[in-house]
Amino acid sequence: MPGEMGFDTGPFVNVAIFCERAILDNEGVLTLVRLTDQITIRSSGPQAPEELPAGTVVQTTLVIVLKPGEARGNQGLRIDIEEPTGQVRPGPEMSVPFAGGPSQGANIVLPMVLQVESAGLYWANVYIAGRVVTRVPLQITYQYLRAPGQGVVQ
Repeated sequence: MPGEMGFDTGPFVNVAIFCERAILDNEGVLTLVRLTDQITIRSSGPQAPEELPAGTVVQTTLVIVLKPGEARGNQGLRIDIEEPTGQVRPGPEMSVPFAGGPSQGANIVLPMVLQVESAGLYWANVYIAGRVVTRVPLQITYQYLRAPGQGVVQ
């Protein structure tokens, strides 16, 4: 449809990644710390479960850097989390303003607390104006060590 923003006109995804932390300084410069696409959860001790306990909490930060291309004004952004089972959990929604030129974009830094039900591949599906613009993978793995006593192997 003419006039509708699309893949060829913007907004465009410049960066989309999970990291431990993101720092946005007073000059607008973004620093990403410990980029990751995999998080390993470990448990040890005589009672360590064989499977990742349902409801385990994972903390991470999702960073999305957008460039407007021809897009102007407020664009709706939504992030849904897709679980390894294929079930999709609705995530945050926000408005992203684009007012400058085609290279003046927006840095979205989203600290996230994910409650995971199982190990496996999770996806952050990123939508702008109702269309998927990217998917960001996050592999959750689980390791356990069962040893007598305090979980110390000698």
